Amino acid sequence: MNALLRYCRWMAGFCLLGLSLTTAAQVKTADIEQLRKDMYRLFNKPDSLQQYIQVTNQLIELSKQSNNEELLYKTWSNQAIVLPAHGKREQALEIVKEMSEYAHKNNSKYGLFVSTYTNAQISSALMMEKQAEELLLECIKYKEQYLPNQNISFVYLGLAKIYYNRLLKDKVLEVMEKALREPNLLPEQRVQALAYKFMAVTLDENDKETYKSYYAELEKARKETGISTSVCRKADIYYAEKMGDYEKMLALVKNIPSPLDRMSMTARAYKKLGRWEEAYDLQLKFKRYNDSVNSEKLRNLSLNHSLALDAARAENEAKDLKLKNQQLELEHISDELEQRRLKEEALNLSLENQSVELRNRDIELQHTAVKMKNDSLDRYNKDLQLSEYQSKMEVQKQTEHANRVFMTMLGIIAALVIASLAFILYRRNKHSKEIETAYDKLEDAYDKLGEAYNKLEETTTAKERIESELRIAREIQMGMVPHVFDAFPKELGIDLYASMTPAKEVGGDLYDFFLKDKKLYICVGDVSGKGVPASMTMAVAVNLFRSVAKEGFTPAQIAMQINKTLSVDNENSIFVTMFIAEIDLETGRMDFCNAGHNSPVIVNNQLKPGNPNRAKYIDMESNAPVGLWPELEYVGESIDNIKGYTLLVYSDGLTEAENEEQEQHGEERLLELMREDEFVNAESTVNMILGDVATHVGSADQSDDLTILCLKID
Repeated sequence: MNALLRYCRWMAGFCLLGLSLTTAAQVKTADIEQLRKDMYRLFNKPDSLQQYIQVTNQLIELSKQSNNEELLYKTWSNQAIVLPAHGKREQALEIVKEMSEYAHKNNSKYGLFVSTYTNAQISSALMMEKQAEELLLECIKYKEQYLPNQNISFVYLGLAKIYYNRLLKDKVLEVMEKALREPNLLPEQRVQALAYKFMAVTLDENDKETYKSYYAELEKARKETGISTSVCRKADIYYAEKMGDYEKMLALVKNIPSPLDRMSMTARAYKKLGRWEEAYDLQLKFKRYNDSVNSEKLRNLSLNHSLALDAARAENEAKDLKLKNQQLELEHISDELEQRRLKEEALNLSLENQSVELRNRDIELQHTAVKMKNDSLDRYNKDLQLSEYQSKMEVQKQTEHANRVFMTMLGIIAALVIASLAFILYRRNKHSKEIETAYDKLEDAYDKLGEAYNKLEETTTAKERIESELRIAREIQMGMVPHVFDAFPKELGIDLYASMTPAKEVGGDLYDFFLKDKKLYICVGDVSGKGVPASMTMAVAVNLFRSVAKEGFTPAQIAMQINKTLSVDNENSIFVTMFIAEIDLETGRMDFCNAGHNSPVIVNNQLKPGNPNRAKYIDMESNAPVGLWPELEYVGESIDNIKGYTLLVYSDGLTEAENEEQEQHGEERLLELMREDEFVNAESTVNMILGDVATHVGSADQSDDLTILCLKID
């Protein structure tokens, strides 16, 4: 009876547990469905970005917990695609990176496919259409290889947009036919494909009947599905234009969500209506909106500066050409050094193999000598055994046979001795020839070893020559930054000192300063990466800063001009963090712009050393590094008066310097040093910091370029 009660209690508990798990699963499923609806509801609402990010983050976590692979990567992709429209391009790229790493870690073919497509969408939003096309074509190959049942009509739609922008009618029609043949085609995708087909025929067709035929097919699909996308609205505008209804075209343009497309198509409608003045004004507005850098330049430059700016551009083009030639020469030297290194490694392997072969020959000779000695001992033992046997035989024989046996034994002994001697002579002669042959081979091996040594000596000489050329390149690079710090007039009260220590033969850090009309211009920068590519970008950035700053631009304008030049054809995505400042020596006002660089330290010298309020990091606007995208705008800031203050600008090689335990020097340690510094002069402050970094690093290798600039104005 008791056993039955225990069984019933156990079954009741098990049922309650199963019921609770089922309820939890139903709640999680309901949460996922509600979050999925919220995600698509907020997708195209620009004022709900923060709420959209919260919803998608929750949906990502629940998708991971429930192992819903398709929903997980779709949510991740939607989140990354929305961010560039709000100016958060770097965050979008980080999400794509995180998504692809997660897919790779979990061996998800679908995840890698969605990551590639999302990256293509972001590239298209950044106007990188060539890269976007390559990624979309890669999606198609990946689908054919790993996901044969996957619907990729959205991939073909992405290609259609790129080909339409390039005015490639046949390409657009080709990919749209493929999209319409995709299995499980969604109604929205079918409508978009028909819209692109109609827009494609408007590129070079002049037959109104053709337009009507394609547009009628689109209208039929829209009525059947009740769906109309932004592409459909563009198709309506083009149809009104081709039919000559320009007033309707102008009315439809107002519904275009993109400001650029809306302005462009409105100006086009004004031209068709003969409203030339309005079209001209709108084109000017479009140009200003599309190129904020040029509009800013037009607001700040007068007609008198135009000739000087043309001359500066010509000078920069000449310098760029010279720098590209120097870069090609350095790359050639680097390739030659790599080839030399490979040859040296091959030669070292050859020498090691020959050395091993010689050791094996020595071992074989030793084994041969031991074997000969063992053979001699065996023969000696056999002779002793034979003599003992003969002695016993002679004792046993009868006396009457003594003479005959004695003579017989003498004959046998003589024959054995002669045979033994002949055999020994034969064996010794044979072993002598083998030893002589081994000696000849050993002598040939030593000759080959001598030749290899001579080749190694030649390779070492060539290596030393290339290292000498790299040292010369380092001296050239170091010569591009100023090293004279006491040339300022004393009445200006400038105390400035700087130091730059590359981690390799050549580095990517930079600093520069010059005086113009009682205004001091300074900059400190850090190029992404190290070595020869970083050093070439460093040289370009220094020359750009000096040539642009001399034209009287503000620090923010200088950053925009440098960014515009470095972003052109930047296929390796090399960027530069920079701190740029302009200091009025009469008033002490400092205007500055920080482009992704470390925050400088400012020290109030009126407070005593040790005071916690004596030194602090400058709170600055967050701008992107230069060299990423040409259309970036940079925000400048200012400090009213820095006279009597110490300004310390540095690269991250200072705060991120690591010791053997991989502990960084750190921002707090630098701030403590500046609080305690009594400031004798700028040079002593820089040397004090370098000494503290050397003490912290110890015997560990320098991991990054290190640059420090210290300034005090009385």
